[in-house]
Amino acid sequence: MIKGSDISNLNGKVDINLLKNAGHQFVISKATEGGTFKDKYYNDNIANTKALGLISGGYHFANFQDKAKAIREANFFKEVASGAKPDFVVLDFEQQCSGDMTDACLAFLDIISDIAPAIIYCNPSHIKAHLNSKITKYPLWVAHYGVKAPNFTLWDKHSIWQFTDKGQISGISGYIDLNYMTEDFYNSLKGGKKKVKNIVVYNYGPDQNSAEILADYLNCPTISNGRKFDFSQVENVYAVGGNEKQYTSYLTRLISGKDRYATNQAVLDFIKNGGK
Repeated sequence: MIKGSDISNLNGKVDINLLKNAGHQFVISKATEGGTFKDKYYNDNIANTKALGLISGGYHFANFQDKAKAIREANFFKEVASGAKPDFVVLDFEQQCSGDMTDACLAFLDIISDIAPAIIYCNPSHIKAHLNSKITKYPLWVAHYGVKAPNFTLWDKHSIWQFTDKGQISGISGYIDLNYMTEDFYNSLKGGKKKVKNIVVYNYGPDQNSAEILADYLNCPTISNGRKFDFSQVENVYAVGGNEKQYTSYLTRLISGKDRYATNQAVLDFIKNGGK
């Protein structure tokens, strides 16, 4: 199980380094509540979490009582939360309500899943009182304290377990919520992230200079095609010189000419045209 925490404005300004030093590998930060409240720490929390290489989540504390209000709150959350680009997003469903709220929650989750993978936070009693099996199309973050293993009721499994709201971290005043994330869910999020934005590959020594010119423009590293590298972790793979069959299947764009001089001119033209 992967340890992590969730934080909000109630925790004040949190030094994410302290969480990382405590062995946390993910941090879930509050973004919004209801239809108007914005957590002033959200953007910094997400940025600092991502900068430290941790998985980041953003959550909305719901106040809605019906589907129409759920849609309004979802669009509000989407507007506030999406810019920070969290790795996943959460509907925190624990407000006082009556009757079956499944359709309202699904409407909310369907909208916010445009930002990132979406999950629902809830406790076992709230699940039994207000949700039905249709909600299981989305993963569960379950809050269940004082037990050796959580009860996830409708689901076959949980993705995150909030096991206490009385956690303590050295250097952070007051209590903090602590959680375990399953390795499967963690790996699904981690595997979806590209660790490198761009890289430039060159096939022959004579093309290295052209590759470095392109890399300077893209502000990225270069690598010889003869070196082993996991290109699946790169968002855009550019190659300079040669032909497509000589490069990785993850190739995004080949820039090449009939000889090294033509290749160099093709690189300069690519830059002149704004990377097109």
